[in-house]
Amino acid sequence: MEGTYKVEENINFENFLRAMGVQDEESIQKMIQATKLVTLKQNADGTWTQETGLRTSTFPLNKEFEDSFGGKVATGLVTLEEGKMVKTYKIGDTTILTETLLLSDSTLTATLVTADGTQATRRMVKE
Repeated sequence: MEGTYKVEENINFENFLRAMGVQDEESIQKMIQATKLVTLKQNADGTWTQETGLRTSTFPLNKEFEDSFGGKVATGLVTLEEGKMVKTYKIGDTTILTETLLLSDSTLTATLVTADGTQATRRMVKE
C-alpha cells in the first residue's frame, strides 16, 4: 500500500467536500487541485503517514488517536488488513468520516463517507 498515487478520477468529491463543511466553489477547486497526489508510507515505528498537498497526517494502526477537522478535534482509528485500510473519525459518539482505501494491483480506490451518508470515490494509480 506504500507509495505515491495520482488521482485519476473523482466521483461526487465536490459534494463530499460540501458535506464536510467546505462551501465555496473556489475553495473546493483548490482542495481538488491540492490533493491530486497522495503518498502513503509506513514509518519505522509502525505508524503510517499520509501526505497530500493540503496536509500531512501520521497515525498508528489499531489504536485511537486525535486529529482535527475544521478546527474540531476528532478521535481516529485506523485498521489495515489484506490491502484494505479503514479510517474512522468520530467527534463524541458521532462518526463524522469513514475512509476506506482498497489496493488492487497498482490502483488505490478511496471511498469516503460523511456522517450524513454523502459518499465520494477517488480512484488513484501508483506512480
